[in-house]
Amino acid sequence: MALFKDVVEAYIASRELDSASLTRLAFWTDALGDREIGDITTEDVDDALIQLAERGRLLGGKMATTAVGKPLAGATVNRYLTQAGSVFKHARRLKLVPRAFVPPTRGIERAPEHPDPERYLRADEIDRLIAVSRVLDKKWGKMTALIITAFHTGLRVGSILKTRGKDLNLEAGTLTVARTKNGDPITAGLSTCAIAELKRLPKAAADGLVFSNKSGKPFNYRALWIRIGKEARLPGRVFHELRHGHGYALAREGVSQQMIMQSMGHKTLSASARYAHASVADKKAVIARVFG
Repeated sequence: MALFKDVVEAYIASRELDSASLTRLAFWTDALGDREIGDITTEDVDDALIQLAERGRLLGGKMATTAVGKPLAGATVNRYLTQAGSVFKHARRLKLVPRAFVPPTRGIERAPEHPDPERYLRADEIDRLIAVSRVLDKKWGKMTALIITAFHTGLRVGSILKTRGKDLNLEAGTLTVARTKNGDPITAGLSTCAIAELKRLPKAAADGLVFSNKSGKPFNYRALWIRIGKEARLPGRVFHELRHGHGYALAREGVSQQMIMQSMGHKTLSASARYAHASVADKKAVIARVFG
């Protein structure tokens, strides 16, 4: 069986990588390089991540190697973990491990991240997107329903776009995703507004896609989304910020972290912890409401 360092070399040879990716791969090669790739365990990866945390940040620049004594951000640790996962995925693609091989990175909980609290869509911004979508989306006719469903359920857009007629129960007010990104099913509750928008769409067959194009195939919404965002004075915003907006909206209304976790399909409380961090604007609004 191939050594981990040999698979890393094959992975590097197969694509163009930036210096940050090469730095991460160098770390994993130092930590696991002489091990056979199929023998590496979750504990081995976890031990390496502990070493990474103890090492901390490196001095900036290409292929940095000098530690500066400062801790790594959670997002950076997660990028290291993802980079290792890509090597195991490459090994499976090259058939260097059995087909049933489970990458040892899969069972490791990701570090909590605290994204920029301003990078989510607020209710007033979504109102603008909806107003523009009603005017611009004349051909597809489903963008308004997609926006509202995404914001009100907190589901990932990929899951919503895979929704079939049998997954949608407008009488009960539910939308069921058979398999989420985390691998588990989830049934989301639909708001009155979302139900009303979904009722305006052509009724999909039981196995037909709800958000298909006119031919019944998956619809590429991205170009339309970009156009709507520009017209709504929200250029550069990504659709996933609707999901974050859902989490922050729940948090602002005092919904418990555990309930936010269930609503968004998170497996760990750390994943939903980000929504407990209010933005500067939200903090100012609370102060103004309480103290004037």
